[in-house]
Amino acid sequence: MGNITLPTQSYCAVAGREAKKYAIPFALLCSLFFLWAVANNLNDILLPQFQQAFTLNNFQAGLIQSSFYFGYFVIPIPAGILMKKLSYKAGILTGLILYAVGAALFWPAAQMMSYALFLIGLFIIAAGLGCLETAANPFVTVLGPEESGHFRINLAQTFNSFGAIIAVVFGQNLILSHVPHQSQEMLDTLTSQQLSAYKHSLVLSVQFPYLIIVLIVLVVALLVTLTQFPSLKSDDHTDTVQSTFLASFRRLVRHRHWRWAVLAQFCYVGAQTACWSYLIRYALEEIPGMTPAFAANYLTVFIGRFSGTWLIRRFTPYKVLGGYALVAMVLCLISAFCGGHVGLLALTLCSAFMSIQYPTIFSLGIRDLGPDTKYGSSFIVMAIIGGGIVTPIMGFVSDAAGNIPMAELVPAICFAVIYIFARFRSDTASD
Repeated sequence: MGNITLPTQSYCAVAGREAKKYAIPFALLCSLFFLWAVANNLNDILLPQFQQAFTLNNFQAGLIQSSFYFGYFVIPIPAGILMKKLSYKAGILTGLILYAVGAALFWPAAQMMSYALFLIGLFIIAAGLGCLETAANPFVTVLGPEESGHFRINLAQTFNSFGAIIAVVFGQNLILSHVPHQSQEMLDTLTSQQLSAYKHSLVLSVQFPYLIIVLIVLVVALLVTLTQFPSLKSDDHTDTVQSTFLASFRRLVRHRHWRWAVLAQFCYVGAQTACWSYLIRYALEEIPGMTPAFAANYLTVFIGRFSGTWLIRRFTPYKVLGGYALVAMVLCLISAFCGGHVGLLALTLCSAFMSIQYPTIFSLGIRDLGPDTKYGSSFIVMAIIGGGIVTPIMGFVSDAAGNIPMAELVPAICFAVIYIFARFRSDTASD
């Protein structure tokens, strides 16, 4: 009997030590998911705020997301090279520093009423977030047994949902409610000096919230610096011909599931960003008497994250992803053709069915990439540029159609592509 139980006790002791070793790093990684959700979702608050302050049409307002997501596009490959040479931790610290610098630029940008400086700040923030996502997403996935990687990244993404909700509440109370938006009729009664002062007050309202973000990010950076992260099998920094970027890329393109994941991620982030960026505008246009601060409440529906994380553990990830993408597509079609309260409700529920799509696409995309995981994840993060391309396209469509609802056909097409990826891909890693 003793001979049977001792190995089990020994195994449990080892497993306990392994879990303890990963606990603090995993908690810090979860905090990163929270932090980048705050930055991403505050853009949806900034868009209507800047649209009135700088007198932008829907297409021009969509360029706010273009500036932001272009930072995501340019940084992942350099971040992947940095992590290949050093470690995931180096990528995380670089990302946090860039995040803090970009957020700090909001203070002088508001003082000078400089739209260009705001866009530069957003670009730098996004570059930092690109580093964080390039490091944290694969790190969470490989931080333990491969078979539970889908669950870990969806669990970590739950903190992303909390961050999104906090960002909306944060933005409502410290930005949108700080200086109430005025109707065009009211603005027409103001003198040029009064109008200029009012628009400047809209912009100044972002200073304090972003200063708080700077301080929080710097505290997290300090904690990451002081924490010892475990060495992982993929942390192989041997500089051989086989580990070069071009050699890695040639191997990556042979993986059909990775190629599809890059396309699916482009479509997902494009659809999500487009829907959320114009949700407040949709509510203001379709519901009489709606205010921006109240409309922001519709950005806080994330129940799908929790049910999705549960489903991922019990069903094939592709099937869960396909089901969520199909429902999201249908809801976008309803919001496009119905409008009013029905359309707004459909668009709000759509957020719940976006929940598990990003992490599931990501974890499926980097599966079985081995030493190419860091570069593979870099390209999938680069696909986030979809948010900066699809959003202004949606703005252009809405300007051409003369209303926001018809533009919801754009994210509907994106979700259709994700459904095709999920429906016709098998769980095999490559051709």
